[in-house]
Amino acid sequence: MRFENKVVVVTGGSRGIGRSVVDLFAKEGALVAINGTRAETVDRAVEQVRATGGKVFGVVGDVADRETVRNNVAEVIDRCGRIDILVNNAGITAPSSSENYSQFDRVMAVNVGGAFHWSQSAATLSMIPNNGGVIINVSSLGGLQAIRDDVGYITSKHAMVGLTRSLSLDWARFNIRVNCLAPGITKSEMIANFSVVDPAQYASMCSNIPMGRVAEPVEQAKALLFLASDDASYITGLVMTVDGGLMNVI
Repeated sequence: MRFENKVVVVTGGSRGIGRSVVDLFAKEGALVAINGTRAETVDRAVEQVRATGGKVFGVVGDVADRETVRNNVAEVIDRCGRIDILVNNAGITAPSSSENYSQFDRVMAVNVGGAFHWSQSAATLSMIPNNGGVIINVSSLGGLQAIRDDVGYITSKHAMVGLTRSLSLDWARFNIRVNCLAPGITKSEMIANFSVVDPAQYASMCSNIPMGRVAEPVEQAKALLFLASDDASYITGLVMTVDGGLMNVI
């Protein structure tokens, strides 16, 4: 029960790694707000978590819209009094060759803009006045190296690393820790789609994982909860790779 009486927001928390993060926070006593763009998807996740005894509610809104995010943050604070932990997990991908890439602005707006808007609003409306908080940005192994034909995603995930380091430096004086999780290949809808779009590259990447398997979403969630917990009280500005050793493969 490391997070008993803590208020946690997870963007993109209705599926994949985000959903596993929600489940673990709820099991450890947190009150969790799930943010997503589709009300029906968020509502379904809320119902499922509540069925297991978790304390959870939904906050619907597009992370790419600054005003919507500020309203979402205000909604959480009105309901719960504060935000203790923010997990910026929402992200999209739009694989295509760089010469034909057409979704760059949207991918950057969601993946990077969304993380900044939520961080800025949560910090100014709650964490800074309360002199404390934790922000975890979810990047990717693609934020530390590149894969072919996904320039928007790769650029955005590299930017998440810079965002983490910048905010950790700026907000340390407010007792706000900002860290970054960089998952390797993990079973999720996004990875399933990638395996269809580029099966050869997917197979090649998987074959290079030293531990010989793809990660389960809960393995990423457990690492993230460590960074969010008091066990990591002196850790800020860290980019933690959870990749089965893939980053070490040359």
